[in-house]
Amino acid sequence: MERLFSYVKYSEASFQMTSQYTALLLITSGIWILLWFGYRNNKLNDEKKMKEKQERIKAKTERRKKLDSLYPNKK
Repeated sequence: MERLFSYVKYSEASFQMTSQYTALLLITSGIWILLWFGYRNNKLNDEKKMKEKQERIKAKTERRKKLDSLYPNKK
């Protein structure tokens, strides 16, 4: 097994952080932050719309109950 991997030359692993990689990291991070803000705002707007919709439905059923109590069905 040693002979199989004997040709591999081991060296120190190093990563040069150039300005291009730094810019790419900043741009990617900025995009993720903007996506998170958009998701959060969308979620808040959805909750607000759902609340308004439930209030409208509740008001509509209350009006219907009031009208039904004013004009009962004759059977």
